[in-house]
Amino acid sequence: MSDPKLNCRNCNASILTSTFENCSGLCMPCFKRENGGLRPVELASVKARGLYGYFQRWNAFVLEGVPKIKSHRRIVDELNHFLPLISASVSGYLRFGQGAYDGTDCEKFLNRLKSQCDGELLEFLAELDRFNNELVNATKT
Repeated sequence: MSDPKLNCRNCNASILTSTFENCSGLCMPCFKRENGGLRPVELASVKARGLYGYFQRWNAFVLEGVPKIKSHRRIVDELNHFLPLISASVSGYLRFGQGAYDGTDCEKFLNRLKSQCDGELLEFLAELDRFNNELVNATKT
């Protein structure tokens, strides 16, 4: 006999009892939408390591995106090319990482770009660099 199904408290989809319990009454898509794409086990891990604030800041930063600046088109293009790699590194660490976050490659890349720009783009890169350094310092063992 199968487990009785319950309804998601958000979208009313029919879900397994275990999903209902693990996701605070939500189906998995609703849970992930409300928690920055994290599954329950990932959310628990990020919170247990004291990194949830960094996860929220990173998601907000990524959603804001790279400023659209014509005067530094080459740098913006290069940043748009490498930002997914940086994002994968940061997000991957926040979701699954253990030990210290190694932001060395990110720092080198950002320092090179910062030396070639100014204004709004420099502010964006400086904020990304600050975040990288804060995450490195927060995860030192």
